[in-house]
Amino acid sequence: MLGKDPILDIDFGALYRRQARASSFQARSAADWDRRAAPRSRREKGSDYARQFLARLDLAEVRTVLDIGCGSGNLALPLARRVRRVHALDFSPEMLRLLRANARAAGVRNITTHLRGWTDAWKGVPRADLVLCSRAMAVDDLRAALAKMTAYARRRCYLTLHVGPSFLSPDVYRVLRRPVIPRPNYIYAVNILYQMGYHARVDFLHTTGGLAYDSADQFVDGIRWRLGRLSRPEEKRLRTYYQSLPRGADGRTLYRHDFKWALLSWEKPAR
Repeated sequence: MLGKDPILDIDFGALYRRQARASSFQARSAADWDRRAAPRSRREKGSDYARQFLARLDLAEVRTVLDIGCGSGNLALPLARRVRRVHALDFSPEMLRLLRANARAAGVRNITTHLRGWTDAWKGVPRADLVLCSRAMAVDDLRAALAKMTAYARRRCYLTLHVGPSFLSPDVYRVLRRPVIPRPNYIYAVNILYQMGYHARVDFLHTTGGLAYDSADQFVDGIRWRLGRLSRPEEKRLRTYYQSLPRGADGRTLYRHDFKWALLSWEKPAR
C-alpha cells in the first residue's frame, strides 16, 4: 500500500503569493493596459511568439475557444478562422476595442468579447472546448485561477508563463545596478496542477522581444512600466545606455532581448 505523496502537503499557492508580493514586477491595472494597448497591438502583428503558440495547439474536436487575457487578438483572430466561435476575455476595454476593430478589418465575425478580469464573476461567459491563457496569468491566487480556467474547459487547456527572473535584458539590470526580485516561475503552476490531479505537459517557446523607440524618454518610460519608480541616477544611466542601442532602417532605436516561455497544457478527463 502506497503512502501519501509528500508533495501534496506543500502549499505552493502560499509560496507563489509570497514570491509575487516580493517581486520587482507587479501586476498592472486595466487602466495601465488601456494606455499600452495601441503600441502592444502594433508590436504583436506578425509575432513569432503567436506562430509558435498556435503551432503547438491540438485543435482536435475543438469547435469553441475561450481566450483569457486576449489583448488585441494576436491569438483570437487566427483561431477564429479555424474554429466555430472564439470567446475573447480581457479586463482592458481598450484592448477589446482594438480586437473588435482588428476583427472587422480582417472580416472575422465569429469572435465574442467579454469584459472581465480574473476575480470577476464570469456570468455569461460559456464553457469552451479549449481554454487558453497566453502571458496573462498575473494573478494573486494562482490555484484559484488555474481551477477557474480548468472549470471552463471541456477538453483541454493551454497556458504560457515566463521562464526566468526578468522581463528585461541583463544589460538593463547592469545599468540600473539593482537586484532583481523575480516573479514566481512557471514551476509553481506545474506543481499546483499536479496537486489538482493534472499532469501538465511542458514545452518551451523561445522568442525575441522588445520595442522600437522614438526617444530616450519613451525608453525610460517603458522600463518604468516594468519596474515602477526609478531614481534620478537610474534614469540618467538608462538614457546613456539608450544612446548605445542600434537603430533600425526607419531611424528608431531598437531594444531587443530574448524571452523563454513555458507552455503548459493539460487535458480534462473524458466523461
